[in-house]
Amino acid sequence: MADPLSDDRIVMTDRDATDGTRTVITGGVIIAVLGAGWFVLSHFVMDTSTSDAIGEALGVAFGLLVLVSAVGAVVSGRGSPR
Repeated sequence: MADPLSDDRIVMTDRDATDGTRTVITGGVIIAVLGAGWFVLSHFVMDTSTSDAIGEALGVAFGLLVLVSAVGAVVSGRGSPR
């Protein structure tokens, strides 16, 4: 019978939590900047209406979030059955 308090368990340190938070914030900022850039491109360069440009920018941000989620699932190994 395995000891539930053995040393093979995963322990999250404060540094791991800080690195994860930093990654989430950095990713959020990158997605926000790309969404804002898409809004500027759509509204000012292609002369679309403001509401259409906002809709497109939100669609791009959502698409990027889905892409990042899928890549993260595959990289972490959660995307494959065990």
